[in-house]
Amino acid sequence: MENRITVAAKAIVRKGEKFLVLRRSDTDSYKPGEADIPGGKIEFGEKVEEGLHREVMEESNLEIDIVRPLRTWSFLREENHQLVGITYLAEYKRGEVKLSWEHSAFEWVSFEDVMDGDYPEWFKKDFRLI
Repeated sequence: MENRITVAAKAIVRKGEKFLVLRRSDTDSYKPGEADIPGGKIEFGEKVEEGLHREVMEESNLEIDIVRPLRTWSFLREENHQLVGITYLAEYKRGEVKLSWEHSAFEWVSFEDVMDGDYPEWFKKDFRLI
């Protein structure tokens, strides 16, 4: 089987003192029900920031302003599939949250809620960089 690599971008969306947290759909093939932030795969020929704007709109119906990159990350999603990504801090610009099929729930939470909550370590790691 041929090796492949995918580039992705994710956004921690801040609205005032709150941050958007999504829940992956229970039918998602990758970590169903887990906390998530909007974002996804960058399409061929697309600039990373353009792809992030598109993904956030597709997954949450929100427009954002990208503030800055927070960190890069990489892992093997499958034996022959490497995912490389960038997590950005973004400011809410406009819109009302409407979720795509990829997520089943959302909430706006405080930084303290994330740090004290039952969230995966990768999730908290991103928030610590704000």
